Amino acid sequence: MVDVTKTRVDLIERAATELGALTSGQSLEQEDSDAIDNLVDPLLQQLSIDGVVEIGDSDAIESQYFIALARLLANEAAPSFGQQSSPDVKFANETQLRKLSSVKPTFETQLGV
Repeated sequence: MVDVTKTRVDLIERAATELGALTSGQSLEQEDSDAIDNLVDPLLQQLSIDGVVEIGDSDAIESQYFIALARLLANEAAPSFGQQSSPDVKFANETQLRKLSSVKPTFETQLGV
């Protein structure tokens, strides 16, 4: 069965993988996990304020948003791991989230008001 939602822990682990801080078969050091975890809420708030996407519960992230969110989180955490954050990564993934969260046309006839 395919996961419909992902958790905050899933998001942190995926971001760590994007950073190269977590490889297959390893577990994430608590210090590294905390460094990434401390950025989750500010990132989600920023995305909401900027009108990119609204994630109401960080323990129930809709799977279509998961990869772009993980990449944004990794980008935000990059300086903590001796890497540079990238405005291009931020732009590309925010654009992807906007696309995924946009209202799709229904092609239904609108009734007069």
